[in-house]
Amino acid sequence: MEPTNVSMGITLGIVAGILLGSFALPMKKVKTWQWEHTWVMFSLWATIVLPLIWAIITVPNIFSVFVQTPIAVIAVVFLFGAGWGVANVTYGMGLKIVGLAMGTAIVLGLNNAIGAILPVILYSPEKLFQPSGLTLSFAVLIMIAGIVVCAIAGLKREKALSNDSATDTKKSNNSLFIKGFIICIVSGIFGGMFNFALINGKPIEIIAIELGTSPLNAANPTWVIALAGGFVVTLIYCIYLFKINRNVSVFFSKGTGINWLFTFIMGAMWYGGVAFYGMSVSNLGVLGASIGFAIIQSMAVGSGNFWGMVTGEWKGSGITPVRYMIGGLSLLFVGIVIVGFAATLN
Repeated sequence: MEPTNVSMGITLGIVAGILLGSFALPMKKVKTWQWEHTWVMFSLWATIVLPLIWAIITVPNIFSVFVQTPIAVIAVVFLFGAGWGVANVTYGMGLKIVGLAMGTAIVLGLNNAIGAILPVILYSPEKLFQPSGLTLSFAVLIMIAGIVVCAIAGLKREKALSNDSATDTKKSNNSLFIKGFIICIVSGIFGGMFNFALINGKPIEIIAIELGTSPLNAANPTWVIALAGGFVVTLIYCIYLFKINRNVSVFFSKGTGINWLFTFIMGAMWYGGVAFYGMSVSNLGVLGASIGFAIIQSMAVGSGNFWGMVTGEWKGSGITPVRYMIGGLSLLFVGIVIVGFAATLN
């Protein structure tokens, strides 16, 4: 059994949440590149290069693990990862439209809600009417309520910011926000696919442990396969955008060299958050499924909104939209904590 260190686990959880909620911040500094340039390079670093390097470092005989894993298992994990890839693409699109604060709240809130309840419905439906299942269902309802309140906050923000605009501009801004909100909902729904990739990747973990991998790192080969599936979807969509916009050459435009660094920082922050998340849960032991989850997700949503406020996404919107946003975030935080509590029941 892995040794536990609650203080270290909580600290790592806080760091993981901050990184996962802040990784998109460098995106605001990217110049000249279009969305597709930024997102495909971020995804390359975050879902291919860094996970593979980390797996090679932490998993002895990593390629033997893949060879000994049944093709059917690899295929299922890859396909669920591809489903998550839809979430990756739409998350990036949603952030561009509704901003870091709103996008993080909606996507992570819905992702947490669906990721928590759907595996229970599909794999352990008998638990739905037990204390843990009922508590979990209550938490999901609270998080959905939080998402609705955040959406109202966004609509009020758009209305406040467009008060001095022409009628056509107001309608355009409202339509754009609604489009962004729907995209974020799609991202939140498909984001839960990654949970199923990890669930179906358990045979890979067993093989990795048999070949000498520490239980702490046994899931790393599964991450490599699932994230690769997600990258394929991202790459296909970005290639499509390159084709219709005829802008692939913008990668090498004068003065864009710094963009490569910005996207690497994004990828390092995102995957660093993932790595710290795994170490946090391991150090928390039996608490990993409860307070660990609550800490990490709360910090991710909170930090995303902090940076959204700092970078002026809500500037000029007035106090009412901000109050609604704070109310929605409060509901999300309460729901996340209750999900963690549900993990301790039964």
